[in-house]
Parts: sequence; structure tokens; C-alpha cells
Amino acid sequence: MIEIYTDGSSMKSRSGWGFVAVRDGEVIHTDAGQGLIGSTNQQMELMAAIFALDWWWNGPNNTDDVTIISDSAYLINCYIERWYVNWENNDWKNSKNQPVANKSLWEPLIQYFKKPQCFFQKVKGHSGHVFNELADKLATGVISRSVDLTRDKKDDIINIKLSEILVDYSMKKFPVRETIERIKEVMRGYNG
Repeated sequence: MIEIYTDGSSMKSRSGWGFVAVRDGEVIHTDAGQGLIGSTNQQMELMAAIFALDWWWNGPNNTDDVTIISDSAYLINCYIERWYVNWENNDWKNSKNQPVANKSLWEPLIQYFKKPQCFFQKVKGHSGHVFNELADKLATGVISRSVDLTRDKKDDIINIKLSEILVDYSMKKFPVRETIERIKEVMRGYNG
């Protein structure tokens, strides 16, 4: 399974997209690019997913299942709630009988929605998840697409594991004692 964290950004003077592909907790690929000035954040979120899925589909990893992990409710809700089915059935008109916004971006994405090995999942933005934050930095241009991800790899893996434990705790999946034990176990692996 490959997880691809995607993000888009739109500011007054710059717009961009970025993605981080991960297998077994390790980054295997990153990419980023700029959009046109005046592009919306939603458009950049969709662009990030398109570029990520094109990378997956046209590369050596296309036999693996893939999950796009995004903080874009626009993207994830379309997939989960299957908005696209009504759009296609209604000649690309929305529930208000108006043309669907961003049709030219949705059309290639919908082809991936229909692939049985392709999934989409929501992550809360700016919540400290390492790969989501990295995708955000790529999209906003804080770091370039050629960032060296091999540096401090062990620290990154530990931070990811600790982040996941804390997310589990915040979602009340584990009690305090078990959470502390899980943290201790990760730190023993780090120091050992």
C-alpha cells in the first residue's frame, strides 16, 4: 500500500501543489509545482491529487493499492459522498442545476475514483502530521521539490510514530496508561 499525502495552496502572489508518497512509513517520492496566479485553493488541492495519482499510475508502483490522504474536504467529500455520480448523470450540473465548478480537474480525478485499488482519506490539516505538513510546505513553496528527505530519517520516523500515537489518544482509541506504554516502546526503539 502506498499512501500519498497531497496539499494545495493559494495565496495572493502564488499558488501551488505538492505531494509526498510514502510506503511503510518511508518517503519514496515527492513532487511539487506552481499553479497560475488567481488559482483557488480548491483547484490546487485537486491538482495535487491529479499529479500524485498520475505519478502512481504511470510509474512502477501502479500494482500497489494507493490511498490519497488530503485535508481537502472538497476532494474527500466528493469521493466519499459520490457527488461525481450525480454530476455525470446530470450532464455536469450540480444540485442547483448550475455547471459544476472545476469540471476540467474533476474529470481526470473521477477516473481514479473508479479504480478499485485507489482510495481517499481525510486528515486534519495543520494538526502536526509529519507527511501532511511536508505536503503543505511543498505546496506553499516553503521547501522545494528537491528537498533532501534522507537527512534525519530516523528522527522523522520516530516523530511520525509519536504523532500517530497522540492522534490515537486524542481520538480516545487508547487510555492514558496504554498511550504512555506505546510512547515508551517507540522511544526504546529509538534509543536502542
